[in-house]
Amino acid sequence: MKSTQNLHAHWNTLVDNFNFSTKEFYSLVSSELKSKGISGVSMREKKISTGTMLSSKRLYLRVTWKKYTYDFCCAPFGSGTFFSWWLYSEKTGIEALLSRIPFIGEYLANFFYPTTYYSIDSASMFMTYAQSSVLAMIDFVTKEQGLRELSQDERKPIMRDIFKR
Repeated sequence: MKSTQNLHAHWNTLVDNFNFSTKEFYSLVSSELKSKGISGVSMREKKISTGTMLSSKRLYLRVTWKKYTYDFCCAPFGSGTFFSWWLYSEKTGIEALLSRIPFIGEYLANFFYPTTYYSIDSASMFMTYAQSSVLAMIDFVTKEQGLRELSQDERKPIMRDIFKR
């Protein structure tokens, strides 16, 4: 998993007394997100270690767009199903190299790769579509089984400063 230094937001919730296929849920989320018409989005399933390299692995849906990555999880937990996602960003090649120069690297990275209104707006819209797609599919599958909708507090991601370098 990527370093938590690049972590910008995460979210999780548990739906008690609910079981659903992980792969089927990922398929639903993928279809929903594709329906939004965002060009350049790629999605694939990825197994990520639950601890050390030798530990067991959990299946995630990895959604990438530009330099942003969502790792989304749907897994059984106790008598329920656990949903979570983690949003990361990565510096591009030259930007990453510049930022590693001692003393002036961050200044150079900020100078040559400034945070613009466009980058803030487009990243925000991607996050909005990804989160709304996940929530829509949770609502869809839980409603089918007669379970309650998630509360407003259960729907809110935990944000960090996504544009902090």
